Amino acid sequence: MKAKFSPLQLLDFKLLESHYDFIIPENDELEPRELFASYHVEIDFDMGSLDVNGEVQLITVIEVNQGEESIEAGYKIMVEGGGTFRLDESEEIQEGLKNNLLKFSTLNMMINNLRNIIYQITNLGPMGGYLLPPIDITKLLQDKAESQEEIED
Repeated sequence: MKAKFSPLQLLDFKLLESHYDFIIPENDELEPRELFASYHVEIDFDMGSLDVNGEVQLITVIEVNQGEESIEAGYKIMVEGGGTFRLDESEEIQEGLKNNLLKFSTLNMMINNLRNIIYQITNLGPMGGYLLPPIDITKLLQDKAESQEEIED
């Protein structure tokens, strides 16, 4: 089948910052998959406004096994990426679809790009590659909206 391109285009993606650390687990018999499943993951993002050219920028940060809930074993990872997207409005786009593309799809693409980077970094590590689990983007967007409402109040 011939693929139809989305009106949303990823114009540019850059890795802005990354940190990787490995802590040797005390338990030699620890299964990496079990350890990876116990990692706490934090994702934050900040999206700019749609400019006159139909472009928007999105900065996304993913932290794995960082902070107070971290486990002192295995990988500790932080990656930050920036993406520039353009919404081609040469065709009329319904408001619901436009909102979905600008919020859901942009964030999903950024997380997927950063997921690949995390895997590439850790694949060279002693425990093999860490593959970031699937993320509920809808819940992430809801949580972000709620945290911004709390800041504004």
